[in-house]
Amino acid sequence: MIWELAGSAAVAGAISLVVCLLLIRRGPVDLPNEQRKAHQAPTPTSGGIGIGAGYAVGLLVLWRFAEQTTFNAQGAALAALASVFAIGFLVVGFIDDARHLGPRTKMFWFTLLSLGASITMGVVDALPVSPNHTVRLGFMLGLFGTSLWVFTLVNCANFMDGANGLSMGSMAVGLTALGAIGYAGGSNSTLAMCFCAAGALAGFLVFNFPKGRIFAGDSGALFVGAIAALGALVAIARAGVSPFIPPILFMPILADALLTLAWRVKHGHSLLVGHREHLYQIAMRAGWSHTRVSLLYWALMALCGVLGFALSHSDDPSHAWIALLAVAGLSLAASILVRKYARTHGMS
Repeated sequence: MIWELAGSAAVAGAISLVVCLLLIRRGPVDLPNEQRKAHQAPTPTSGGIGIGAGYAVGLLVLWRFAEQTTFNAQGAALAALASVFAIGFLVVGFIDDARHLGPRTKMFWFTLLSLGASITMGVVDALPVSPNHTVRLGFMLGLFGTSLWVFTLVNCANFMDGANGLSMGSMAVGLTALGAIGYAGGSNSTLAMCFCAAGALAGFLVFNFPKGRIFAGDSGALFVGAIAALGALVAIARAGVSPFIPPILFMPILADALLTLAWRVKHGHSLLVGHREHLYQIAMRAGWSHTRVSLLYWALMALCGVLGFALSHSDDPSHAWIALLAVAGLSLAASILVRKYARTHGMS
């Protein structure tokens, strides 16, 4: 399994690299026509096409050459469904890259895809909170929560795609951790999804980090966010991973995006208007380079990945939700301190 997986990830990276090179030469271009954008020159975008192509080819190669006993039918079916819905997000993102869909149109399709994926892949309707107690949510509340998870992570990956390598590199780290957790729990399908996606992201990052020769675009950010969110559902269903662990793995991305939205709501700003109020954008206004900001987020994602992996081996389910509350609390404290610094130094 290990050699087949390494080869498939390498194939995913190679295909992604080649397609991204073609997109650099002939693909759509992102113009610096909005205040929130950090780049100053027209830059090739829709690198998500390369990421998606690399992921798909890598996964097909793995399924073709791995031993028949490597994947069971249910796990492979869930991974295939997750991939189909992720490609749906990629298509919506590519159309937005090319023609600029309105925020309400995108919200409609995101909601529809999130609901469809949750219903067909399986609703998370049970939350283990202690060794002897599990909270039963029921189908409707579970459907709402599962769909909200998919919708939120997909959008957060997109919101945070504003510095070279930040979002896509961070998601690669989180996917690696999720794949390792799934594998430890006996889900080879989770491992295959996550590592093929990480391999495809590595091929893209050759051109994106640190020089920014191509952007992932909405196609890339939405696709990768969907793979992560839906891969987590596969891990929960097939590896028995606590539903509280995936948010920990992606907390640096989730916290920056969600706390920024909360800050904007508190100050009466529209959520449908582009802005430069994320914590990473404040850091860049303070003089941090794209590289320094991205490496910081990668390191934070790695720490969260180590924590999540350790929690996945705990026999006490309460450890996961307690850790989630603690990490969320630390994120809130960091957000408050950074925004206070920005305000006192005239960077708000």
